[in-house]
Amino acid sequence: MCCGSKRSAWRAASVQLVAQRPAAPVEKAPVSSVAGRRSFREVMLRYRESAPIRVWGPVTGLPYDFSAAEPVQAVEARDAAALARSEAFQPAEA
Repeated sequence: MCCGSKRSAWRAASVQLVAQRPAAPVEKAPVSSVAGRRSFREVMLRYRESAPIRVWGPVTGLPYDFSAAEPVQAVEARDAAALARSEAFQPAEA
């Protein structure tokens, strides 16, 4: 086997190892607001229940914490559209 063949075999093995390696886990920041991440428009959403709840945005994956003490939170518009379909949430009046 000449040097070129060894090099090709090594590259092929390296590609297989990279493909088999599990992806790095995506960490989600434990925040209740999207402050500092204003790549999209924010919508104020009101939680209509009293029990504390943490919901994960179905589009962004961001966590949002709601409670009777803090019923209104800023939510990215992409997540707010889906969350507002639930009876537990409604758009907050400005």
